[in-house]
Amino acid sequence: MLKIESVNENNFGDIPNPCRQCLYWQTSEPFDEKMLKPEMSQKKREWFNKVAKEFGSCIKIAYFNDVPMGFIQYAPAKFFPCVKEYASGPPSEDAVFIACLYITNKEARGKGLGTSMLENLLVELKEREDLKPLKRSQEKALETTLQVR
Repeated sequence: MLKIESVNENNFGDIPNPCRQCLYWQTSEPFDEKMLKPEMSQKKREWFNKVAKEFGSCIKIAYFNDVPMGFIQYAPAKFFPCVKEYASGPPSEDAVFIACLYITNKEARGKGLGTSMLENLLVELKEREDLKPLKRSQEKALETTLQVR
């Protein structure tokens, strides 16, 4: 059975590896390979706490039969310094940037788990009063993207 939950202090530890230690999007500084996994996880938790306080829900976990298998991380681009380095540049200030959507279990890939996570996120974002509603053209583009899969 599939269950998708927003991350909070109680289930932060359920974020699957390697996602719990990944700091790629959270920094524009060179990666410190000497940093230990507990330090990386702590930095991820600090980032999560800051973003959750300022933006709200920013990470979701997909559980299949109560086992964490999927991860999605999202927020306004200002919370992801690395996005500035991309040739396309950062998205608009009113957009929510999906920094990562990852299915950790290889056998679970290609079975619709990622699509379910994306659809769950889109429903949540459309319902949030503090965000501008998606324009019809953006909704149509998203629907088309999901149908192409």
